[in-house]
Amino acid sequence: MKLMKIITKFILNLTSVGSIVLIATLNASQFAVMGVPPNVTDIPPTRSGGPRFIQPREDIDYRPPTQPGRPVRGGCASISQLGLTALMPTNKMGRTVSDYPTFFFYLPKTEAESAEFILKDPSGKQIYKQDVTISNLSGVIGVNIPANQNLPPLEVGNSYTWDFTVICDSQDRSSDQSESGTVKRVEISADIRSKLDQADPRQKTFIYAENGIWQDALSNLAAARRDRPNDAVLKADWESLLDSVTLGKIAKEPIVQTKPQP
Repeated sequence: MKLMKIITKFILNLTSVGSIVLIATLNASQFAVMGVPPNVTDIPPTRSGGPRFIQPREDIDYRPPTQPGRPVRGGCASISQLGLTALMPTNKMGRTVSDYPTFFFYLPKTEAESAEFILKDPSGKQIYKQDVTISNLSGVIGVNIPANQNLPPLEVGNSYTWDFTVICDSQDRSSDQSESGTVKRVEISADIRSKLDQADPRQKTFIYAENGIWQDALSNLAAARRDRPNDAVLKADWESLLDSVTLGKIAKEPIVQTKPQP
């Protein structure tokens, strides 16, 4: 009987210890869940030190424009894993605070000699067109909308659609390569504006990216990289920013200069 009492007491103690461990585990899980911010799936994964783009919640459900019958890859592109690609979030929606923003595209090796960029107002009317010489070019290119008397600045609150097309054969446009997307001009708060006014060029990229201003985050960083192409920190920032919108494969491609056609 005495032996049975000792065994029973040992089992009860062992069970108590197991219960304490289980409770501690559950409490740790609860605290972990409490520490996760709401809608964490909307926040892109963080890469140490680099800027990460966070798309505004109201833009996430936006669906990109489609162009039936106009393939992304046409007959003049070289065989490559990377085709013509707009440097944009996956749904091709980007915000800007600029009157005349810049758009960026990855251009694969191609036999084409020219491309065209078209901007349309909210009603679908073409308001700007730029012909671009792309002979012997491959890499990331920027298309600037120039500030001139023929084109008023983008209006705050309005969304504009754009098309960038590589013209494979000017006589037969069925083989064109094309990308389309939307840019929305927005106003930023006085608080964000104050932070930008006090920020250095690198910090501005972080501020734009964290506040969902894609076009300006990318343009600002691209300009810095053109000025300092061998800067390892800016190179890492570029890779981090593109990786945050699933364009990591393009991040190592060179930034090349284009020439608008007369």
